[in-house]
Amino acid sequence: MTEKVVTLPVIAPSEYTNSSRLIYSGPCIVKAVHVAGDGANGDCQVYDGLNNLGTLKAHLEVLSGTTFAWLPGEGTDFDHGIYIAVNASTTKVTVTYIPESRKAFI
Repeated sequence: MTEKVVTLPVIAPSEYTNSSRLIYSGPCIVKAVHVAGDGANGDCQVYDGLNNLGTLKAHLEVLSGTTFAWLPGEGTDFDHGIYIAVNASTTKVTVTYIPESRKAFI
């Protein structure tokens, strides 16, 4: 008897960054942004856009050796993309989001 392997899509991918960059391009729902201060205070901005000229959605700060999770309820809609501006080399950021194309799975 052969087994069938079913591969389910990753509904809410997470991406890590410690530098300013575009996380995702296109409409999506941001479920969580985790920020950590690694050895010093951490600081970042979360934009709805393709760069730091987009709409500022959150400014997050953490103390050295601490973390903070921004959990915007059931998620918050981003119309253009997710851009993270990291303001300190000691800032570690992980973003969890659902792309528009996967909204049907939630």
